[in-house]
Amino acid sequence: MTGRPVPGRSATLLPADLARLPAPTRMLLGSEGSTTVLLESLAGVVVSVHVQANRPMTGAGLPPRIRGALGVGAADEVVLRESELRTAAGETVSVNRVAFRADGAPWLAVSVGRTPLGHQLQDRGSLQRRDSLSRGLSTWPADGRPCAFKEYLIHCADGAMIYVHETFSPQLVPLSAKEGPA
Repeated sequence: MTGRPVPGRSATLLPADLARLPAPTRMLLGSEGSTTVLLESLAGVVVSVHVQANRPMTGAGLPPRIRGALGVGAADEVVLRESELRTAAGETVSVNRVAFRADGAPWLAVSVGRTPLGHQLQDRGSLQRRDSLSRGLSTWPADGRPCAFKEYLIHCADGAMIYVHETFSPQLVPLSAKEGPA
């Protein structure tokens, strides 16, 4: 594959690189639907969200690329959420960064509980579409192993826009046929 992950950085995969990945990983990275549902299918169990941080800030605190994707200015109020999706056994299946306008998704800014974003959107009956921004290789935070990531923008029918960057456990979402669940 073209990119080797560097700690703290990501490498976008080219289509030829994606074709070499195991089928479940290609499915997850290429899907335009709920990643939560796909992760639950791969894990064979329900996952819950564990929020590490939910930080209100101005758009100036976001990288320019994310500000541009969300259409926010440096002075606009946004929320940056850092979270993990975990199984009931405590296994982390993804590490996530989510950003959105504070006034654009107030229901998400005050969200409590363990319901993942994908299920929250379904429960709200929210019509939505996802635009892929990038997908590729990154570094799994727990142990530094190479892993897959994807980032996308969710456009909701109510006008909310939500930026999502997900890094996937290499144990569940393998980069080669010899990795992954036994």
